[in-house]
Amino acid sequence: MNAYRFAAYPSNSVVAAGVTLIVSVWFLVAAGAILTDPPSQYTQRVVVQPTQVAMAQAPVQARAVPHVKYTVMVVGKRTAS
Repeated sequence: MNAYRFAAYPSNSVVAAGVTLIVSVWFLVAAGAILTDPPSQYTQRVVVQPTQVAMAQAPVQARAVPHVKYTVMVVGKRTAS
């Protein structure tokens, strides 16, 4: 595949660099177009805010103590490889 050379260019690396540059510019333009595009009215959802309800709150304890303590024991058997 390296045997082919572009006649008008000094080396194949110039062609590869040019293609890479063109593709990079294309993606930068596409990213700019995506970021500047206004949001669609069809993809926006109205979120209804819940009403505030006054609730009696329990007094806050200084330190929460767990009621139950769990112990996890993992048991495995070695297999001969």
